[in-house]
Amino acid sequence: MKTNLSSFDGWFRTLLFIVSICYAIMAGGTSWLWIIPTGILFVTAVLGWCPIYEMLGLNTEKEKEKSHS
Repeated sequence: MKTNLSSFDGWFRTLLFIVSICYAIMAGGTSWLWIIPTGILFVTAVLGWCPIYEMLGLNTEKEKEKSHS
């Protein structure tokens, strides 16, 4: 599968997921609903591919430079 997320984008999505879990634990109640959208962001971070980026033609991953022989 082709990736379209940079490492910064992936780490940022993971951080949002962790913060939302901490918030849900501390606040309780309906704050658990935050975990669903940030969970989706976490899954896309793990995969390195975002379907919304794909539809919009976005790509935050830098092209790897090929070494010159």
